[in-house]
Amino acid sequence: MTDDSNNVLQRSLENIHDPFSSFIRAQTTTSWFLLLATIVALWWANSDYYVTYQNLTHTSVGFFLGDFKLNASLKHITNDGLMAIFFFLLGLEIKREVLAGHLAQPQNRRMLILCAIGGMVCPAVIYSLFNWSLDSQIGWGIPMATDTAFALGVLTIVRKHIPGSLLAFLVGLAIVDDVGAILVIALFYTQDLSLLYLLSAFALIAFLALGNYAGVRLPYFYIIVGIATWWMMLKSGVHPTFAGVAIALTVPARPKLTPDKLLDQAKTKINSMQEKSKPVDVLGSRTDHEQVLEVRDYAERASTPLRRWEDRLELPVALFILPLFVLTNAGVPFSLTSFIESLQHPTGLGIIAGLVLGKFIGISGACWLGLRYKIGCLPDGVNLQHVVGVSLIAGIGFTMSTFIATLGFDSQTEHLQSAKSSILVASLISAILGVLCIRFVAAKK
Repeated sequence: MTDDSNNVLQRSLENIHDPFSSFIRAQTTTSWFLLLATIVALWWANSDYYVTYQNLTHTSVGFFLGDFKLNASLKHITNDGLMAIFFFLLGLEIKREVLAGHLAQPQNRRMLILCAIGGMVCPAVIYSLFNWSLDSQIGWGIPMATDTAFALGVLTIVRKHIPGSLLAFLVGLAIVDDVGAILVIALFYTQDLSLLYLLSAFALIAFLALGNYAGVRLPYFYIIVGIATWWMMLKSGVHPTFAGVAIALTVPARPKLTPDKLLDQAKTKINSMQEKSKPVDVLGSRTDHEQVLEVRDYAERASTPLRRWEDRLELPVALFILPLFVLTNAGVPFSLTSFIESLQHPTGLGIIAGLVLGKFIGISGACWLGLRYKIGCLPDGVNLQHVVGVSLIAGIGFTMSTFIATLGFDSQTEHLQSAKSSILVASLISAILGVLCIRFVAAKK
């Protein structure tokens, strides 16, 4: 095949690849994948193939070696294993935002923390009022959470009607909200605590932090010790997703040498290669091949492990782990009668009121107090009316709320079914009200 034909074929593939790659990496794509997984799970759990859905989520998968056996259902593998990777990614994002993002500025940080606390406390209080002294009281943490992917996906629908800084505000708010959800999971949804395993997990986390301080940048060091930490956390009784966040906080956030110095070295190497009389031959010349690899190493060392790992995990988490979690957890069998009954149950009423009203009152009220008493400030172009719209959209709990519901109501099937149904309803109501509010604010202007 000639070079021309190769070029024609390559250009044809690029014409397909580039738009597809842009679509896959778009923020709204994650929301579409989650929505599709939700629809499939609901259809599957309420179809004639319900038994196959149960078999898929509850059939044990694992391996054995001699007397050693390790097995778990797909649902547990997803919730206890793969979701730890999702929380690891959250931890990376939290650390980056605190060091160099929207949480790095004290005035922005104060406002975001204030709004996030209001958006967590108020929904929890409202839920508790509906479920006071009942068995379902344990679910108070469910309406505290915000699903960042879905919330951003909804907000991008009205992107042309809002300032760009409002998206950044929602990201920062969701990050602080995630920190709160992680602490709630670790402190209040832990059973049968084993102090020995917990101390072992903390010792390994301290070892990772020491490796960071010593300048260790090898991925295998953090992967191997991180897996051991996850296992110790799992055996301790604390939910292993907490290990994902703790490990992420030990990942190096700064390059080993200054980027300017490393890039200068890369430029020197590239110039020496270009000054040669012969063209660079990376296939036939081992020397040229090694020089190109040196340039790659310079560029890699100029970046940070935290940013590189965050970029590499973003797509697998968005396109595989989160949709798989939704697929294995969102399948709620219900009829119209049972669906209405579940929404009339204190669990369902508490979740809907908490997510829709609690988030709205908590975030908007905290923002008003922050502006009134000059505790913090909003980003340029963002006003209180925008925050009201965001507070409604923040009621989309979905993934995080479902995750907390599975922890709180693991042995209470009736409450769990009611919780999942109510989370779906509340998330839908919050999305519609948020979009309408922002459109109304834009129309007034």
